[in-house]
Amino acid sequence: LVGMLPLFGGIAGTLGICLRASWQPKDFRALVTALAREHPEVRPLLATALEQEPDSESGNFLFLQLRVIDEALGHPRKNFWTQTLRRKLAFAKLTNVFAVTAFVIFFSMNHSGTRLASGPWLASEITVTPGNAQIERGTGLVISARFGRKPPPEAAVVLISALGKTKRIPLARHLSDPVFGASLLEVTEDAAYHVEYSSKKTDDYKISVFDYPALTRADASLRFPDYTGLTNKIIPDTRRITAVEGSRLSYTLELNKPVAHARLIGKEETLSLTVRSNAIAALPEVTLANSGHYALELVDTEGRTNKAPAEFVIQVLPNRPPDLKVIFPRGDPRVSALEEVQLQAEATDDFGLVKYGIGFGVAGQEPKFVELGQRTSANDKRLFGQLIPLEKLGVEVDQIVSYFAWADDYGPDGQVRRTFSDMFFAEVRPFEQIFRADQSGMPDGGDQNQGGRGTQSVKLAELQKRIVIATWKLQREKNITRTTQP
Repeated sequence: LVGMLPLFGGIAGTLGICLRASWQPKDFRALVTALAREHPEVRPLLATALEQEPDSESGNFLFLQLRVIDEALGHPRKNFWTQTLRRKLAFAKLTNVFAVTAFVIFFSMNHSGTRLASGPWLASEITVTPGNAQIERGTGLVISARFGRKPPPEAAVVLISALGKTKRIPLARHLSDPVFGASLLEVTEDAAYHVEYSSKKTDDYKISVFDYPALTRADASLRFPDYTGLTNKIIPDTRRITAVEGSRLSYTLELNKPVAHARLIGKEETLSLTVRSNAIAALPEVTLANSGHYALELVDTEGRTNKAPAEFVIQVLPNRPPDLKVIFPRGDPRVSALEEVQLQAEATDDFGLVKYGIGFGVAGQEPKFVELGQRTSANDKRLFGQLIPLEKLGVEVDQIVSYFAWADDYGPDGQVRRTFSDMFFAEVRPFEQIFRADQSGMPDGGDQNQGGRGTQSVKLAELQKRIVIATWKLQREKNITRTTQP
């Protein structure tokens, strides 16, 4: 402000002179007197020309009046008058240029990064660093004072906390360096400070502390699908969640300060959080479908982001289909048309079975499904079996009887789904077939009664197996479509 005073004064003076000159009436008599003082011989001519007035009726000068005025304006001394006026005007311009140059130099010296108080011609010559400052809460701050003239013997910084507590800290000086300094190890609240030296003190400066946004607590809420039979639960202060697919997850995050934006950033997707004015960010309920790692991003109203993003891990467990297998008989047996085949299987599911059983059928016909049980608990292994009387099926020699295990459970969408085990085949042999030790290299030890028909029987059996497998696949797809419809 002090440095700008000459500028304001110069502008005000210039405006005053211009206004005065514009409002002052033209005094031609004074002009004639000044010219006659330098050139007395032209005084009568100039006085006569000045007394001429235009005609009252026409408003114009008469012929003789114009002659007198022309003689005054065309006097040989006119050039000397003009030169005199030009010299005075040039001198005035030169004086103005010098004044403007001096002002620019003075203004630059006082605003080139040095405080006015540090000028060598002023008594107060101190520069305080950092002046007004903003720092993170809990960090340190270095305050220094540089003196331009002869440094005082000692100086101190006076710190005034937001609660009004005052603390005086001496400033240390190293050797002959004109810089005094002190360190504040930890600043935890807003404060003001000034430097005192030689019974003087500087202006007050402000220290403002701020906090980066950060997570302080994360509470998760899980709602499990109904088919799991699990109880919904709230998990306090956790960043790692493990749940079956289809579960619904919501989060309530407690922060150290209110924020403007918050979100969970993952590789595959980004989850937006709802922020509240009470330093709470909430994740609306989402359905878990895929596992993922997320980083929490927080942005406060000043645009500061959290320094160390919190990591969230969500592990989604798949709802696996039932584990099914036929345990007896193993492989593809050869049976007679009058035989009764005993089948045994086992089944288990991670969330329990709805129902389970055995399926069998003759090649070219739709399989029959026999239900052998319902409703099991999670991971409960069930053993079950079924006796198949081939005589009642009316099978013939070289026909194929297929069999498998099946089970129903709930899929991720909450609908019933059906799962099948591997399919096995029982090949019907002739009732009077005699087995001997394998010496011919033919499969199954050869057939004494078939002779040349062995190869044809094998081909027929393979063809029937293919037909049964194709029919089984169609039936399975049909069952899956039916059981998964809402």
